[in-house]
Amino acid sequence: MRLLFAAALLGILFVCAPASTGQKSAAEQPDISRSGRDFLEVCSSAGSEGTRDAVGIQRDALCLGWVQGFTDGFLVYGELLSVPRRDRMACVPRGVTTTQIVRVIKKYLADDPGKAHRPTRYIASIALAGAFPCKAGK
Repeated sequence: MRLLFAAALLGILFVCAPASTGQKSAAEQPDISRSGRDFLEVCSSAGSEGTRDAVGIQRDALCLGWVQGFTDGFLVYGELLSVPRRDRMACVPRGVTTTQIVRVIKKYLADDPGKAHRPTRYIASIALAGAFPCKAGK
């Protein structure tokens, strides 16, 4: 499993490595974690079909990597503290893909655009808790 994770991480780093194609420098790229607006800018095409240029592929990889890392960290926190499942903020079912979680976050922002100025970690936490509650009967 660790070997698979390492290979995936290397693949993302390779895709995200800057190339000399006139792309924006790292300082010019939006910071996906800064706000929902930046998240939407980076993740605008993630999960959609169609051909991509190098910049689009780089943004999709950045988006999917950030969302997967955030989700894993967000969910493991309750596990590490031995919080009973029913008391955790979110319980993402097995089989839910990173692309589906990106869509959940985008929907949250579409439904409440006034929150787009908030840090992405706040938005993603609330979106996950709303879409995948742990409470019985929800």
